Amino acid sequence: MKLITYLFLLFPVLMFAQNITYSGIVRDKSSGKPIEHVSISVYDSNIATLTNSEGRFRITVPASAKKINFNHLSFDRLDYVFTNQTEDITIYLVDSSFDLEEMIMYNRPIKDIIKEVIDNSKAKFSKDVKLNTYYREMMNVDDKVYSYADGMLNYYFKNKSASEVVVDQSRALVFNDDFKNYEDAPIKFYLLDLQTIITSAFKFDRIWKIVKNKNYDLYITGKKASDGRELKIMYFEPSDGNLEDYYKGTMIFDEEKKLVLEINIELSPNHIKNLKEEGRLIYKVHFTDIKFKQIFNDTDNRYFLAYDSRRIRGDVKISNHRFSVGGIHELITVNSTITNEKPEPKKVYFEKTLDVLGKNYKNRFWENQNVILLNQKEEEMLKKINN
Repeated sequence: MKLITYLFLLFPVLMFAQNITYSGIVRDKSSGKPIEHVSISVYDSNIATLTNSEGRFRITVPASAKKINFNHLSFDRLDYVFTNQTEDITIYLVDSSFDLEEMIMYNRPIKDIIKEVIDNSKAKFSKDVKLNTYYREMMNVDDKVYSYADGMLNYYFKNKSASEVVVDQSRALVFNDDFKNYEDAPIKFYLLDLQTIITSAFKFDRIWKIVKNKNYDLYITGKKASDGRELKIMYFEPSDGNLEDYYKGTMIFDEEKKLVLEINIELSPNHIKNLKEEGRLIYKVHFTDIKFKQIFNDTDNRYFLAYDSRRIRGDVKISNHRFSVGGIHELITVNSTITNEKPEPKKVYFEKTLDVLGKNYKNRFWENQNVILLNQKEEEMLKKINN
């Protein structure tokens, strides 16, 4: 009987020992500054995470894991071999010594080259996949934080044409201090939609719409990193005299593997005047700031969406109500599984945001899951959520 009791007491310890949590910070070796958006992936596994705006990270891995990879397109890749050290570790990345960028002249249209890269990137994604993700969103009204929510979300895909979302755990807080103008409006206005994030990323629809638009100027440069990587960067901006379009940005890709690695889209200062007020049912909105960023990781013979963020700001008119609204969402893939599994219909989530769920968690997932860590300012702001 004593032996059985001992085994029951030991069992949770053994289960816990199957996973080890590492945390730390990633810095630029030359300047010592923290590096944001470093993709961190575990070899022989689909486990991954990302550094936050302060370069900090936390990742929980199986005890059998041997090493992790730190990957950022502006720095040399680095493999970290696991030790028994579980306290904070500091990772130093070496700034890539790129050769001088040179514009590349092709004997065929750039659009055709990019189409090949996008088509191949689509094909590299798995057709039947379940993505375990960490997602967070924040909404500002008149330059004050109105709501914050985050959670562990599972996205189910079939042939990359549609997705179903299940919210495993989440937490949310609405700050009702001084938002009477917004609260009294006849409808609630949302700038972001969590339902479309992964599907849009899998289709590359936003960047392809820009590339095939004849009113955009495109050119490609090439550069080689000190670790041997040869990257191509496509730059885009509306043509001079373009009175309709307003985005500029870059798409970084590996031409040899034909894989998209990073997409950055923002408003062009020279064409922001092209943004017009949009009428939508009973409200009007004039966007004043838009930014999109996607990072795709190609590590250990795996290709996956590592990070997706959208930042949008606009001025809204609803009846007699006027206010500015800003929204941000960030999503990282923390694990993925090739599976035909389908979610239970009653668990599928259809709302655009998480803030309607309130406290919807079984444990403090933000402390024990592979999430994007909050920076110091965010931690101060969100103390209310954890009470």
